[in-house]
Amino acid sequence: MCIEGEKYEYRLLGVVEHSGSMRMGHYVAYVRGGERSGGQANKKERGGGGGGGGGVWYYASDASIREVSLDDVLKSDAYILFYEKI
Repeated sequence: MCIEGEKYEYRLLGVVEHSGSMRMGHYVAYVRGGERSGGQANKKERGGGGGGGGGVWYYASDASIREVSLDDVLKSDAYILFYEKI
């Protein structure tokens, strides 16, 4: 139930990206990891703080997982988005 005047905030946790057709294709995921230590400069560089995209982001495909930037996540062709209420 939504109460008028109540504020809700959500944080992006993951993105699923699909390439190919409706009959066949490939899915990859961008997944938010834990917060990275390294101080304020690192948080700003990775989009940290508040309800933004702070923390480490990973790209996961069939054969590999690698760290990526928040910018890479935001540039993806999102198919499904996963959020958590904060």
